[in-house]
Amino acid sequence: MDLDDRRRALVIDVLLALGLFVFALGSVTVWEAGDTTTRQPDQWGYTLIGLQTLPLIWRRRAPVSVLTLTIIGFIVDRGLNYPGSWAIFGISIAIYTVGAQLEPKRSLLVGGITIDVVLLWTAIGILVYDVETLALLSELAVLGFPLLVGRESYHRQRRMVDLEARAIRAEHEREQRAAEAVGNERIRIARELHDVVAHEITVMTVQSAGARRIMDDDRRQAAEAMESAEAAGHRALTEMRRLLGMLRTADPKATAPQPGLNAIEDLVEQMQTAGLPTELNVCGEQRPLPAGIDLNAYRIIQESLTNTLKHGGPNAHASVRLDYQHDKLALEVVDDGRGAAATPSSDGQGLVGMHERIALLEGSMQAGPRPGGGFRVAAKIPIPA
Repeated sequence: MDLDDRRRALVIDVLLALGLFVFALGSVTVWEAGDTTTRQPDQWGYTLIGLQTLPLIWRRRAPVSVLTLTIIGFIVDRGLNYPGSWAIFGISIAIYTVGAQLEPKRSLLVGGITIDVVLLWTAIGILVYDVETLALLSELAVLGFPLLVGRESYHRQRRMVDLEARAIRAEHEREQRAAEAVGNERIRIARELHDVVAHEITVMTVQSAGARRIMDDDRRQAAEAMESAEAAGHRALTEMRRLLGMLRTADPKATAPQPGLNAIEDLVEQMQTAGLPTELNVCGEQRPLPAGIDLNAYRIIQESLTNTLKHGGPNAHASVRLDYQHDKLALEVVDDGRGAAATPSSDGQGLVGMHERIALLEGSMQAGPRPGGGFRVAAKIPIPA
């Protein structure tokens, strides 16, 4: 409970205690002078009323002490045979606070002792002052019911605290998983792009070595080799720029050449063989793309179709659209499945990976359920001149 909550609670308790004190004083002003069964209210009687009500101001800070003071005030008040008043509800509020503030075993012990003391004293009063036996049952209700309500309030508060703690823990774990997913995906992307750059550097090395060997014999062929090395260098430089900021492992492993959009028809055929009817539409003039764009566009389509295959349901159909535009590549994968591909895995790594790839390529992406059902992934990737 923060400072504002504590202040608000204190104000409420002050108003509660003062209000009950005033109402209790008002309840004894109707005492009749001719009533010989009770003692005439006086300053000591008013003091005892205050003892049963005003300590409620500190009921949250010291519930057992406040309950003890109200019980003492009640016992002395009943022992001196002052008129009954609303001050009895001070004990009800105090015993409710014990049930709501203390752990169950302790609240049951304190509450049980309090009820026993009050009932015993009331029974003695019945014998001494010839009070109606009904008072015993009424005081049992006035004390027992608030204790039970307080204990239920305690359990409800504990459940709320536990749920809040679980929610915070789950959120923290989700953030950790998301961070790990981002890190792992970046490492994977960095490895793939590293393979592309390594390929271009290998081309540069081979072409440069060949040009050096034939430079004296065939200058034209040597110039062509140098031009090829220069083009490979430009491509490698483009991919190296995309690698900035990416994490890499200490031991990157060499892998086979990665697939690109030239293998998209094979991917569609694989999906159809796996049981996902897939349609491919290609617009614009197909042309070679930078290796990073080629690879990651393929991976985005592959991930989208894989998610549809996993989560779209048995009757899902998918459609892939590639649009080769002048300065960008637009791709779209839509399906008519159940739309569950929005959460392709428990921690969402599929979509995380796609967003990381698009961010790496400085493009834009939209992914989400379709209004009529199914799921849609659409991305635009700029193509450098």
